[in-house]
Amino acid sequence: VMKPLRTLSILILGVALAACQSAPKKAGFTEAQIQVLQAEGFVPVDENWQLTLPSRLLFPSNASELEADKLNEIAELARNLVGVGIRTAVVEGHTDSTASDEYNLALSQARAQTVAAPLTRNGMTFAPEQIIGRGEAFPISSNDTPEGRQDNRRVVVIVSPE
Repeated sequence: VMKPLRTLSILILGVALAACQSAPKKAGFTEAQIQVLQAEGFVPVDENWQLTLPSRLLFPSNASELEADKLNEIAELARNLVGVGIRTAVVEGHTDSTASDEYNLALSQARAQTVAAPLTRNGMTFAPEQIIGRGEAFPISSNDTPEGRQDNRRVVVIVSPE
């Protein structure tokens, strides 16, 4: 009676171990992807990685056009991400609170689209809902000082595990 019970126990344990080995891995980033994200200046935020592009480095005040050198930098970012299998992201534009809500929403959307364009031309793909203008809704600093307003004028690229 003991031998069949022992054999059954071993069989059940073997099936359980096999099931554990074939269970899907939790979604995440590969080591190569993490290395590229870190090299590009992304920082981990929960399960995602975020890159904040301050508008003072990208856009003149009240503008959404980019200079050629900035377009080239964003193109290189896209090529590096695509090179390790990161093919999409969320691009969020943000503003300070100095203009009307409507103006800031439109400006932040235009800036997000401007950053997404060279990413798209260099192999990344975006659904329309992944290119978002947030306006002044999510400040990271106080809008009461010039420095705070400058911090709030930014574009954020958010990469999530597939």
